[in-house]
Amino acid sequence: MKITITAASWKKLAQSAGGAGLDAVSVLREGASGLRSRVEEMVSRVRLDREIRDLREEVNLQMRAVGEMIYASHRGNPSDSGQVQSILEYVDGLYEELDAHRRERETLRGLLVCSACGEANRFDSLYCRNCGKPLSRGS
Repeated sequence: MKITITAASWKKLAQSAGGAGLDAVSVLREGASGLRSRVEEMVSRVRLDREIRDLREEVNLQMRAVGEMIYASHRGNPSDSGQVQSILEYVDGLYEELDAHRRERETLRGLLVCSACGEANRFDSLYCRNCGKPLSRGS
């Protein structure tokens, strides 16, 4: 059996191979772009998880300090109530920041967080499954 390749068939074969090569390159580019966005999302999740952990740790440290001040008052060494108040106000701010980070993390996971009660809901939900309030698609 003899195979004959003419110039026309060779040209057609080369064009097909070139087109397939271009298609493969575009598929690889799309795959790399999708991978890049998934990696960026994962890095954002890790960053948020780390910040949430750090905020929880700071809240625990501050609450321990308040507890020690209250215990010292019980033992007869009164503490400055203004100092306790300022620590508790600082902790309030930490909790607000913590809630904002949690909402952002849930949004990255594809969930909507109810602004009224803080419940995480599926992204396609219109109303909160916990309190029934309408869910906002904004940040």
